[in-house]
Formats: sequence, C-alpha cells, structure tokens
Amino acid sequence: MSLKKSIMSVLAIGVLGISILPVVPAAASSATDAKTEISANESSTDDLLKQIATANTENIKLDQQISTNSSKITEQETAIKDATTKIASLSGQINQAQQEVTKRTAVLKSQLVSLQKTSGDAVSGNVYIDFLLNSNDFADLVSRSMTVNKLNQASKTALADVNDAKSSLTTLKNDQESTKTTLVNTKASLETEKTNLTDLKAEASKKEAALNQKITDNKDQLEALQSKYDQANAEESAKAAAAKVAVVTAAKATTTTTTSESTPAAATPVTSNGSGTQSSSNSAGNSYAWGQCTWYVKSVASWAGNGWGNGNQWGASAAAEGFTVNNSPAAGAIVSFAGGQMVGSWAAAGSYGHVAYVQSYNAASNTITITQGGMGFDSPGGPNTQTVSGASAFTYIHR
Repeated sequence: MSLKKSIMSVLAIGVLGISILPVVPAAASSATDAKTEISANESSTDDLLKQIATANTENIKLDQQISTNSSKITEQETAIKDATTKIASLSGQINQAQQEVTKRTAVLKSQLVSLQKTSGDAVSGNVYIDFLLNSNDFADLVSRSMTVNKLNQASKTALADVNDAKSSLTTLKNDQESTKTTLVNTKASLETEKTNLTDLKAEASKKEAALNQKITDNKDQLEALQSKYDQANAEESAKAAAAKVAVVTAAKATTTTTTSESTPAAATPVTSNGSGTQSSSNSAGNSYAWGQCTWYVKSVASWAGNGWGNGNQWGASAAAEGFTVNNSPAAGAIVSFAGGQMVGSWAAAGSYGHVAYVQSYNAASNTITITQGGMGFDSPGGPNTQTVSGASAFTYIHR
C-alpha cells in the first residue's frame, strides 16, 4: 500500500470513530412527550383522589346530620303524641267538672224550690225572707237563718271548688295545647331541615360520582398513554439500533475500500459459547446506575457497551456493534429478557426488560444459572443467583 493510501485509511478510520459516538437529540422524543403526559395524568388523578376524599367526608357528615335530624323528628312526634293524650285527658276532666257544675247548680235550684214550698204563702215575694218571716219564734228565726246561711255557704263553696277545678284544668289544657303547637312547629322546621340536608346529600353524591367518573376516564387515558409510550419507546429503540447497524456497516465498507490493496488480517472468530475476545468500542468504566441490572452485568462483563440502553435493548445494541446475538445459551454470555418475559417465577419490567450474566448452561434440562442485580433483590448490587428454565427462549449476547 502507498503512503498516501495509508494516510487516507487512518483519516477515514479516525473520522469513523468520531461519527459513531452516541448523540443525544436536542428535541424531545415522542416517548418523552408521552412520559410527560403520563406524569400530568397521574398528577391530575392525585388531585381528583383528594377531591373524592373531601366529598366523601362531606357525605359522611351529611349522613350524620340527617340521622340526628331524623332522631329529633322522632322525639318530637313522641312528644306531640304525649301532649295530645294529655290534652284529651284534660278535656275529659274539664267535661266532668262542667257536669259537676251543672249538677251543683241543679241541686241549688232544687233546694230553693224546696224552701219555697216549705215557706207557705209568700209575704215579701222573696223565698229566703218569707222563709225567715214564717218563723214561729225567735229561736226558730235564728235556726232558720243559720240553716239558710249554711246551705248557702255549702252550695257556694261546692260550686266555687268545682269552678276552680274547671279553671285549673282549662289552664293545663291551654298549656298543653301551646306545648303541642310548639312541638308541631319544631317538627315542621326539622322536616324542612331534613329535606334541605337530603338535597345537599344528593348533590354531594352526584359530585362524588362525577369525580369517580373522571378517575375512570383518567385511568383509560393513562392506559392509552402508557401504550403510546411503550410503542414510541420501542420505535425509538429500533431506530437507534438501526442507526448503529448502519454506522457499523458503513465502517466495514470504508475499511474494506481503504485496505483493498493490502492483505486483510485474520478476524478473531466470535463464537456462541462466550469464548471470544470482542469488546464494545464504548466499554471503558461503568456508566450505568448502581443498583440496576445493567450496572451489575457491566461490572462482571466489562466488554459490554456503556450505551446499550435498557435490558430489553441490549441485544439490538450489541448486534449493532457486531457482537453475535442469538438464542443459543452459553456460559459467559449475557442474557437479555424482553419486557414482560418471565424470568423464572417473576416477569421482567414491561418497559425496561432485564439483563443477567450466564454462569452455566445445562443443555439436558434447558436451564441456565444466572447472576444478576437490581432494586427488587435483597442485594441490588448483586450477585443474586437464580436458575431459569426455558433457556432457548431468551436472547444471548456472546463475546
């Protein structure tokens, strides 16, 4: 190869090395937009839940007020019934007193008539005076005077007692009727208040039902946004992987063109049993977050790339860098699980998937024994050992 062509090859490779560095787009991606909408939806749902809690508290308060109001109405009804019974009783007693007055008056009249008959011929025209004038002597006059006075006083006393009793009973009856009127008015006010409380309760229940409907609508929207996010995330991952493949393909084509006059060096074979020596062009250090499955795998497989994304994206990222990626289990390989794929008894996260390091493979039972990290384990930084069946269903990255 001439010096000029050698220099051109070095320059081409240098430019290629710069072009394949990861580039973060300035504009927000559709996945990011969906994530923002999801966050806004969750915030709105939290606000609605707080409003529902407030509405529920108001409903409980109104229920208690209605219950208390109903108890008071029942008490008023009982008191009104008692007052009505007492009024009826007093009315009966007043009637009896009135009958007694009538009887007393009749007796008094009878006595006067009797005296009139006994007095004989009228002299003065007054029964009492004639009764006295018809006395036989002074002693008889005194006796007759005392008799008339006593009879008069007894009749007046009896009549006064009956009238007093009738007056007292009438006063008691009036008091009971006034009490009953107050009770009836109080009951009417309580019934009006109960109606108002019931209306308020109905409005509060409608408000709570409307808030619950909004929660349901938000849930449906959230599911749609999550689906949108998953789809956008998958599309962006696929685009990123395709871009890497295109860069690697271009790099290979450029290398082939610039070195066409020289004898190509023998390539290091990449085997499916993890015995190769290939490393990512971006394998220095560990840029993944501690406690994540990706951090653990990078810490034990230093040859893996730093920019390979989530666990479910590692296969495409590795393939883009020229690694052998297939469904052939092997010790020393990295195993990548798709989102929702079962890792033994648990499922990988729907949006992120999972990665682990293969310690051994049992072909007879089609099982792999893996070590892994992650926040869901007792030791987030690993190693956490697990044996998983159905090994041939997973994606493996071989060095």
